[in-house]
Amino acid sequence: MLSAAHLHTIEQALTTRSGRVVVVELDRQRVIVKRQESRARPFGYSALNLAAKILQQPILCAVPAYGGAKGQATEVRRLRQLKDAAVAVPEVLHTGSDWIAISDAGETSIDYLLTRSTEPQLATWDKALAAILDTHRKGQTLSQAFARNIHLHDGEIIFIDFEDDPLEVLSLAQAQTRDWLLFIHSTVYLMQLELQVLTERFAHFVGQDSTEVQALIKNSGHSLAWLRHLPKQRKPWGRDVISLQGAGALMHAFAQLRPRLTSGK
Repeated sequence: MLSAAHLHTIEQALTTRSGRVVVVELDRQRVIVKRQESRARPFGYSALNLAAKILQQPILCAVPAYGGAKGQATEVRRLRQLKDAAVAVPEVLHTGSDWIAISDAGETSIDYLLTRSTEPQLATWDKALAAILDTHRKGQTLSQAFARNIHLHDGEIIFIDFEDDPLEVLSLAQAQTRDWLLFIHSTVYLMQLELQVLTERFAHFVGQDSTEVQALIKNSGHSLAWLRHLPKQRKPWGRDVISLQGAGALMHAFAQLRPRLTSGK
């Protein structure tokens, strides 16, 4: 899909620029070039697996992230799979020996919009929730459904970052449940709205997902609800603590609303 001249421009950029991700302009269009990532260290995965075991939440277990050529191949495969399913993701434009070129998804992530945009927070949140639900209805799952990996570009929600595949260790329903949990973990603490409002909106979208996903979310609501007792103040606890507290609070409130949800597919 890229001409020889385009590839030469990319190779020149990779030679002269540092960093894993390089933005190259080709015919006045931004193209994202990603170098292969080094292999992930196993310690972080062991710690996450331990936390998943303690919380009795297998859906939070670490998904293998291989790095190198295998990680690149995983991303290419997943991007093409999702594109074929009509999920909005970057298009793979070229695969090199140690890099890939993909179409631009813009620079405006959901976490940026929730913290810096003048757009109403709830409208932004709803757009992302609706896009996650649409992905699930197409029989697909995401990889790292954090707000930073969900972009709003030219009025469309686009998902990025697919260097791992949750289906290697989880069922489809478990992986889809994981999408919801990662999203609320990365957004609830940013929201300046009443918890009841957020819970009702979350329930509106989750209530349209499969009955199996709804059951897993209910289970998660009971298992993670104790996190609501963590501190709410960012200082001195840091973002990780308050993001967990926010997610726990919503999951607890959601579990209380659960009988009122509509049945899924």
